[in-house]
Amino acid sequence: MQEEEEEENRKEGKKRKCDDVTPGSDVAVPGAFPGGLFLASPTPAGQEVKMATIRLEFFPTAVTEEKLQEAREKSLHRIFGTTQTLRNIKSPRKLGTLENILQERVEEHSQEGNKFFSQGDWEKAITCYTKALNLDPKKVRLYERKAEAFLQLCDFQSAALHLKKAYFMTMAKEMCLFRLAFILYLQGQCLYEQQVYLDALESFTQAVELHPKNTLYRMRSIACLAALKRYNECLQMVNEEVVREQQNADLFVLRARLYEYFGKPSSCFYNLQKALAIDPGHTEAPLLLEKLRKKAQKNKDQAVSQALKGNLQGALLKINRAIENIPLDPDYFLFRGNMLRQLKDFSAATDDYIKAAELCKADEGNQIGAEARAQVLLTYNDFAVHCYTKGFYEEAVLLLNKAIKGEKREKGLYINRGDCFLKLGELNFAIEDYQQALEVGPVDRGLQKRIAWLQNEMGLQEFKNRRYPQAGAYFSRAIENNPLELQHYLHRCKTRMLLEEVMGAKEDIVTALLLNPTSKESQNLAKSLFMGEDIETIFQSKLAILAKALLDKRLEACPNYDAPPAPERFLLAADQPKDEATQKEGLQKPAENEHDLEAKRLYQKQLACWKKANKVNEELKEARERVSLESQTARLDLNPKLPEKERSDEPYHWKKFSQGVSHF
Repeated sequence: MQEEEEEENRKEGKKRKCDDVTPGSDVAVPGAFPGGLFLASPTPAGQEVKMATIRLEFFPTAVTEEKLQEAREKSLHRIFGTTQTLRNIKSPRKLGTLENILQERVEEHSQEGNKFFSQGDWEKAITCYTKALNLDPKKVRLYERKAEAFLQLCDFQSAALHLKKAYFMTMAKEMCLFRLAFILYLQGQCLYEQQVYLDALESFTQAVELHPKNTLYRMRSIACLAALKRYNECLQMVNEEVVREQQNADLFVLRARLYEYFGKPSSCFYNLQKALAIDPGHTEAPLLLEKLRKKAQKNKDQAVSQALKGNLQGALLKINRAIENIPLDPDYFLFRGNMLRQLKDFSAATDDYIKAAELCKADEGNQIGAEARAQVLLTYNDFAVHCYTKGFYEEAVLLLNKAIKGEKREKGLYINRGDCFLKLGELNFAIEDYQQALEVGPVDRGLQKRIAWLQNEMGLQEFKNRRYPQAGAYFSRAIENNPLELQHYLHRCKTRMLLEEVMGAKEDIVTALLLNPTSKESQNLAKSLFMGEDIETIFQSKLAILAKALLDKRLEACPNYDAPPAPERFLLAADQPKDEATQKEGLQKPAENEHDLEAKRLYQKQLACWKKANKVNEELKEARERVSLESQTARLDLNPKLPEKERSDEPYHWKKFSQGVSHF
């Protein structure tokens, strides 16, 4: 127990000694080791303890002053760089806060960069701006200045990158976008000059996206597309530009060239016309227009050559190409109209003639325009003829109506329309057209015979319906138009017999005998009217003299008709030569004898019959004026047999109006 207490006392004593030790003091520790370490080992009682003095430190790994100075220099160099301005400051706290120091340093680098920028030393300026931005990355102005310096060095990508950074930090975003678009435009222009068209197109496209209203950027994109031969996209962009700028002649010329490349000379021509209308002094448009004219004239000459050889289809193909190159030349349309008319394409021919006339409308005295208008009417006529031959009579009438509306003095048009009305059974309209043709043109014997035949047919229809006065009036008109037709007199004779006009019937039968004494029908009627008298006796009567005089009068009214020679055995008493004594007696007795009085009485009766017939004619005329387009009169057969037309010099025949290519 005693030994344990001594041990505890010894430990407490050591502890107190350690607490009394201060840093840097010398302490005697039994059994101390070098390095400040010590060991306390128990010693036997009664032995003397040896003490050693050592120096204790808190930082056993402390560095030297040289190393501390070196570390301080590195820290200053990292903060201030190579400058020695701030190192001589003995009291840095007097200069302000760290933020102020940094701003002053940023301003110093900025001023230095601006100095190099003004001197054109772009690389040093970029270095200074970079240092300033490292200290303060929020300086928008420095990004812009640095981008301009990169732009001067033609480093477009770096310039664009710095402007993009400035865009996200600045408030003036629109101006920044404009500058960025300009940089992309410059980049694209450099690439275009180096013939790197695809990359240039990308740059121009980006510039257009940033600044869509800039025409220059869009035009450069069009140039790149043209250089890349992407003409479809190029034409699409040009069309959009034309919509935006309708007063730019260069755009129309550019589009004209694109249309020429695509084989659309008509569109090319119209664009050149618009370009010249905007700028009459344009240098390129007339050259391209002259090129089109030469092509068109060459095709026109080839078309004429083909037409003269009889190859109408080949001629039509060539003239089509000529019109495609110059679509506003009336001569080309006139020529093509002639080709189409000969090929029976009347609708297209009419359109071409009308187009030619419209192109010459401004020049009233233009010969081509006048001929085109005439050809329109002739084409209507030819088309009507074509419809007539196919049985489309109503369509033919409509076409002839158009032709007559344009040319009211053309005789053949009325005749053709009359034929169409005749096929439709509209006899009244047919007669009106035939009579109108007589009024318009010179006297035509063939046309008069045609009218007479039609009036005779209408008289027969009235006769069958037992309307004898009307029938007699039609037969009288037929006789006026064709006084040498035997059947007209026979028909009127029968009508007058039913009307109990004996004298008129006798006059008609005598006239029929004068025209053809050998006609069996005439002889039979003469026997029924002149009981017990032979033909010779009838010819010697006063009635025969009157009939002969009336026939001569009708023939005088129709100069195209000649009186038929009468047989010698049927010479009238008035036509027989008188002996000399009789002639003297006649000269001595100018007074009227019994025979003259009889002839006078017969003439008065005949005159009364004429008045009655004229009255009936007037009534019929009034009735015709009241009829509508839908005729109420009797209709003929749909295919009546017309009398054969006689050859005439008048241009009323169906194909008289055809015209070949010799005109050209």
